[in-house]
Amino acid sequence: MKTVDKALTVLDQFSFTNKEIGLSEMARMSGLDKAATRRLLVALIEHNFIEQSQETKRYRLGHGFLRLARIREATVPVSHIAQDVVSRLVDQTNETAHVGIPGPSGMTTIAHKLPNRGRVVIVLPAEVLNYHATASGLVFLAFASDVTATRIMDLKREKITPNTITSKAEILRLTKEFRAQGYAKVSNMFEQDVSSIAMPFYSEAGDPTGTIAIALPTDEMTPARCDVLLPQLRNAVREIEMALTGL
Repeated sequence: MKTVDKALTVLDQFSFTNKEIGLSEMARMSGLDKAATRRLLVALIEHNFIEQSQETKRYRLGHGFLRLARIREATVPVSHIAQDVVSRLVDQTNETAHVGIPGPSGMTTIAHKLPNRGRVVIVLPAEVLNYHATASGLVFLAFASDVTATRIMDLKREKITPNTITSKAEILRLTKEFRAQGYAKVSNMFEQDVSSIAMPFYSEAGDPTGTIAIALPTDEMTPARCDVLLPQLRNAVREIEMALTGL
């Protein structure tokens, strides 16, 4: 594994549930030896991509990413646009909505909103939605290029719930179906009692730029409810594509 790959593997261990990580824990999580992990952390600290808490001696993400994130958002303001579109979609549907962009192992949530009602599906900021276990991941896979689809299909696929599909043949069958109908709909594959529908959106030719999805309790995802939500989801896709491309 190259040094850059190792450094990115270390960085990828941070999440909203792992905001600070100790050295031994980081080595175990990243699959690297302790000495190599420490060298990588020291190098990342020098460039402000990692900080070490003086109190706990544990490591956390540094502020070095902020400058790069601002440059990226100024160049392609997808996060801001996605949040605006998601907010309007939630107001229209009274359901949880979220936008994801492709990452190494799944779709990374960059925008989301929960409806103002009692029973909702919870989505976490920056949550990674596995390609093989979510409507967002499967619809991205359905519309991805052959090269991207091959890379994704080579990833390890784990059972997340009893309903998670891991068979390559079944995933290929599903993605063919989803591509033909233009959207993915799955139930109980990433989280029990949760169903979602998702569509891809584009800012240029090639792989989808991302996906936009609506999630709701499985017992509420009736055919009639789905018929109502699909046109609203399509409108959201058109809105986000127009904002990204100006077309």
